[in-house]
Amino acid sequence: MKSLFVAAAVLALAVASPVKRAMVQPGPAGPAPVIDLDQLHPIAIGPAIVDNYEPIAVGPTFVDNYEPIAIGPAIVDPAPVAPSPAAPLVQLIVNVNANFDGSPVAVESPEPVPMPVQVVEAPEPAPAPVQVVEESTVPEPVIVVEQAPAPESVNVAEPIGVIPIVIPPDTLN
Repeated sequence: MKSLFVAAAVLALAVASPVKRAMVQPGPAGPAPVIDLDQLHPIAIGPAIVDNYEPIAVGPTFVDNYEPIAIGPAIVDPAPVAPSPAAPLVQLIVNVNANFDGSPVAVESPEPVPMPVQVVEAPEPAPAPVQVVEESTVPEPVIVVEQAPAPESVNVAEPIGVIPIVIPPDTLN
């Protein structure tokens, strides 16, 4: 149903036209060129005739001065770096002995300090007493009725009448 409504709306927009066409007047579109009809030359529309014909080379070409293309990083002369007094240069020297066996760092672990044990005695929770019921419950007997009771009378109300709507004249709308 929605697609039918959309199709009808698109069709209505396609067919729609302005009601008052007389109000739309075409105006000038800007400066127009001035054409002198006395110096009018016809325009050649046919193929062009070329005196010195040179065919276009489509295949590979031969280059006299061949230079291979360098693939890789470009070599750039490093710019001199002037040290600034605000950021002094720091040099770190790290000596690594590869033949050293064992751990180069001694790890010291502190000995555990014994602490006294505190025993907190809590009273044991007393179990809740169990209630034993020696009497058994007897279910109530089920009463089977052969005939259902008659329903109560239903009160039917009178229908409500419909009042006609009075449409006011167009002057009040």
